[in-house]
Amino acid sequence: MDFFLPGVSGRGRPQDHPLLDALRGQTVVHTQVASRGTRTVTARGWVLRSRIQELEGPSIADGGARAVGLRDPRVVGASVQHAEMLEGLLTLSLRSAQGPLRLTTVPRWRLEGPRRALLQVEEKGELSERPPGPPLYATPEALAEHAASSRSGIEERLLALGRRQWLHPGDVVRVLENAGALDAAEFERRGPLLLARLLARGEIRAGFVTAGRFTAWDLPPADVVEHIGATWAAIGGRTPGPDMIAWFELTEAGRAAVGSRGVRAAAPGMSGYDSPGVVGGSR
Repeated sequence: MDFFLPGVSGRGRPQDHPLLDALRGQTVVHTQVASRGTRTVTARGWVLRSRIQELEGPSIADGGARAVGLRDPRVVGASVQHAEMLEGLLTLSLRSAQGPLRLTTVPRWRLEGPRRALLQVEEKGELSERPPGPPLYATPEALAEHAASSRSGIEERLLALGRRQWLHPGDVVRVLENAGALDAAEFERRGPLLLARLLARGEIRAGFVTAGRFTAWDLPPADVVEHIGATWAAIGGRTPGPDMIAWFELTEAGRAAVGSRGVRAAAPGMSGYDSPGVVGGSR
């Protein structure tokens, strides 16, 4: 349910908000600039949308461009320390490798979070909000269907790749490209679905890689599946790559599955369309 509040209260002093508090500690993984405006995406699937987003800080004072750019290296990798509103102006305090930064944007701006969470301020200051709802990608029915699914040829090729290296979303993008995937919506649908099926069958585990070492997340599979779906949708299309959503390691079940059956001999191309979400029902 949406809530509509007439005006932004707290005139003259900064305002916090529970949805802004959720941004604290999150890392920016992607920025995009297009004709419709600028998008800043965090590692947990939050997206800030507005016409223009600008930077302030010591490193910007030396004649640097103020506007956030595409895959802006000043912002990507920075962590959100604080977020607040003042008269509708949104400010994110960032900690980056170059030092402290402030990202600001004037209304109209829109902050979208996982499970359809929303905080939005219009040009005249009207604020609307919506708290997170139920899962979108990890419903009990979907998880049960994933766990009972049969392995597709594309999934076997990804598992075979995982025998030699840790996997990341960019590897998923490549196997889908080799199977004939074309548009952004197809990658957004099939990428999270492929990973959800492997996770639900216990063939891969999610985690992070630091200093050449994989560490698995201590999270329920449902939370991991929901995170992957929300964050992939936030980043969009075929963009997800290393360090954007998660890293993945084969489990013993995953290694046994590849070792016992091998990789199907079907060549890349339309033969790969036995993957769910393209033609026909899921298997």
